[in-house]
Amino acid sequence: MKVDISGVYKVCLDGECGKELVAQLPGSLDENKIGSVDDILITDQGKGQKKAKGPIATRLTRKFSYYGKAYYKRDLSEVLSGFEDELNKRLFIKVERSRSLFLKVDGREVKALRGSLSTPYLFEITGLLKKDSTIEFICDNNYENMPRAGIIYSSTATDETQTNWNGLLGEMSLFSKESAYAQKLNIYPKGNTAEIEVVVNTDKAFKGSLVLNSEAFASKAHIELDLEGAGAFTVKTSVAFKEDVRRWDEYEGNLYSCKWSLLDSKGTELDEGTETFGVRDFGYDDEGRLTINGRRFFLRGEANCAEFPETGHAPMDVDSWLKVMEKYKFYGINCVRFHSHCPVEAAFVAGDMLGIMVQPELSHWNPNDAFIEEHSRDYYEKELKEIIKEYADHPSFVMLTLGNELGSDIAGTRAMIELVKMAKDLDDTRLFAWGSNVFYGEKGFNKDSDFYTSMGFYKDMLRATSPGMIGFLNNEYPSADHDFSKVTADIRKDYNKPIFGFEVGQYEVLPDFHELEDFKGVTTPVNLRLVKEHAEKVGILDDWDKYVEATGELSRLCYREEVESVLRTPAMSGLSLLGIQDFPGQGTALVGMMNSHLEPKKYDFAKAEKFRAFFRETLPLVLLPKYTYTDDERVEATVKIANYGKVPLEGTFKVKLVDTADQKVILEDTICENSNCKVGELTEIGTIDISLAEALGGKKAVKLEIIVSLENTDIENTYPIWVYQKEFLRDVQVPDNVYETRTFDEKAIEVLKNGGIVYFSPDSTVDAIPSSIKCQFSPDFWCADMFKEQEGSMGQLINKEHPIFKDFPTDSYSQWQWWPMANQRAFIMPQYITSIITEMDSYMYLRPMSMLFEAKCLKGKVLASSMGLHNLLEHPEARALLMNIYRYISSDEFEPEQEIDISFIQKIMLENNA
Repeated sequence: MKVDISGVYKVCLDGECGKELVAQLPGSLDENKIGSVDDILITDQGKGQKKAKGPIATRLTRKFSYYGKAYYKRDLSEVLSGFEDELNKRLFIKVERSRSLFLKVDGREVKALRGSLSTPYLFEITGLLKKDSTIEFICDNNYENMPRAGIIYSSTATDETQTNWNGLLGEMSLFSKESAYAQKLNIYPKGNTAEIEVVVNTDKAFKGSLVLNSEAFASKAHIELDLEGAGAFTVKTSVAFKEDVRRWDEYEGNLYSCKWSLLDSKGTELDEGTETFGVRDFGYDDEGRLTINGRRFFLRGEANCAEFPETGHAPMDVDSWLKVMEKYKFYGINCVRFHSHCPVEAAFVAGDMLGIMVQPELSHWNPNDAFIEEHSRDYYEKELKEIIKEYADHPSFVMLTLGNELGSDIAGTRAMIELVKMAKDLDDTRLFAWGSNVFYGEKGFNKDSDFYTSMGFYKDMLRATSPGMIGFLNNEYPSADHDFSKVTADIRKDYNKPIFGFEVGQYEVLPDFHELEDFKGVTTPVNLRLVKEHAEKVGILDDWDKYVEATGELSRLCYREEVESVLRTPAMSGLSLLGIQDFPGQGTALVGMMNSHLEPKKYDFAKAEKFRAFFRETLPLVLLPKYTYTDDERVEATVKIANYGKVPLEGTFKVKLVDTADQKVILEDTICENSNCKVGELTEIGTIDISLAEALGGKKAVKLEIIVSLENTDIENTYPIWVYQKEFLRDVQVPDNVYETRTFDEKAIEVLKNGGIVYFSPDSTVDAIPSSIKCQFSPDFWCADMFKEQEGSMGQLINKEHPIFKDFPTDSYSQWQWWPMANQRAFIMPQYITSIITEMDSYMYLRPMSMLFEAKCLKGKVLASSMGLHNLLEHPEARALLMNIYRYISSDEFEPEQEIDISFIQKIMLENNA
């Protein structure tokens, strides 16, 4: 029999027990509006915590906070009405999720049978409960006698995301059992059979049997029991599956139930239940590629960092988690990594139902001294064992690591390796590794781990960008043929197990102020409001949506390159993003297509179908050597098909060349008529060789799209290219009526005084432009507050309707044809003015920056460029832009509306003007 013990509890806080409060459980103190409204703990990695006065500007702010022991007390008289006949049986209390939790019954302390920060707590209270008993839970979110440093920095308990709440969540129940009962039943599918493991708990010697039956089984399973004495006994058996058993798979939530009964020697049923499970095999093949049911698939992961701003903790119900998982699925995600935390049961259930894989981690983020802190090894070994056993029947549970970005000394590293071996001995139906991005990849792989997931391998990157803007994306001229084969070849010399990217992406998007109205719960978005106030103060709030859209489009473009570069790497099994969802802490890292509420941002760039267009199981790849051409060139590229779907791809692959201005089809051809793209392979199907001689159609420049598709399917991919007329670019000469200068000299002032035209184009160096920043093509990595070595540039907002772009096709945001210019410097101006090309700044600064602006000045007109185009003339796109500038400023169209004083430009030539 089971009764619910949730309800109203009396609460007192450590040191304040003279003050009586009440709280509704399940729930947190925050949800019950109990705690300090002023004191906030700031966690510094490796430095512990310090108190600060709220609110703070770098994350969401808790409305109420409390750190320490809280005491929750309740008289059970009312609950026990009707339960009196059960009091002589074995009695247990279960709390589904809490912090470090203790229990007292009528003042007597009861030791937990099991329980951790990642699993339910279970207390046996047999013989202690009377019909008028009082129970008291003591919840400690200060983690006394626990590895506190690793816990409070992890997603399990950080205020940066879910908050370090204090409380009791989920199921709170009191239940009775007979003297013998089935404590845990786990079903481990292995090929065509299931290994069944049952823990039978008895308080005396026991003889009996356990009977199990399922639609998936070829026959009933029967286990005879002869248990000597009291204790928890593990018994095992195996049973064959039916030949036509349905397999649990990617996006296929095929589930079965197993009904079981525990009988005594007389055949009397003592305990019974139903266990849900899925039949699947998860592992890797002899080439070190991830497989499910023997089929290679492409891991398309996302890191969930426990961002739940309304409750401050994860939802506990299946319906809520189904909505979360469905949103992930809309964006093409097939695996959710739970960054330094383990999700609640409902998340596994939702993953089971939708065919979405789950990778939990221990409540551990310690890059300095993992597993050597006092109590660390013992606690994490306990938590690891409990996670493995508690969630074993969930087919979605496919991988686990010991934590995020762990680092340690020799002793701690040895402990990590031992724990991985222990996990593999406990359960060989899923994969285990010593951590995600252990030692930041700088010490390579651990041979005992079942997979390697990291940002790099020693000094070589496994993603396109990282802090400090290292990586190919911002440092190598853009193409669509980059891959990580050199790095993976080095790994493969001594490690033939799965490799996948870690926290790939992290491209920041400017804040979405539409989300402000969604905050109604335990946190308040002071950080976002401060940015909004700053944007209003500097005068850009009216244009803010344009800024967000431009950074979002650029962000998604960069995410696509990350994904395709991995798809082009045969040895890689996929990648795990960070992220699809904004991270509201760590300085406010707004990197998502969805906001912190896990809702798609209200912009075109954030539509799920646009992300899913490249984040999918099957994708044609055109290995373009570059994106910009002149009309005397040919587009020559290999075409490959990444097929990680469930069936081979057969049929005809077509290529189209389309003018984006009017959607005119310039060319249509067949690449391959009888394709045979095997499952789990990157297959070369042919090449494209397209002459661009007729592509311009009389224009000086065009943007075209190369579309490769499998006929009569939705399988296609589109690549932009830009083509410029070579003749138009041939003679790059300064117009006679324009004074071009590298320094804003006396002659420039004289020309303006006389009503002339000045083109101010300094070298794009800090010496030439003291008041400037070095930009890069991509937006900020994560956020400039967290990684202060970044200068803060967020890409370009381009006035695409400006006549200067008459023969330079562009959108309102940076695309590949802007790469050489986007990597130059941007002016930091004395104040915001209207720019032709605005360099957007990090939300931290919102400095008035520009790469190209025009104005009336004195009696003349000036156009100022920070891009140093004269030094980029080897690139046709730079030549084309410069030719457009020359054409524009020497024409009657050059009539700037805004006016600036001569001092405006002079201040740009001074350091720290803003």
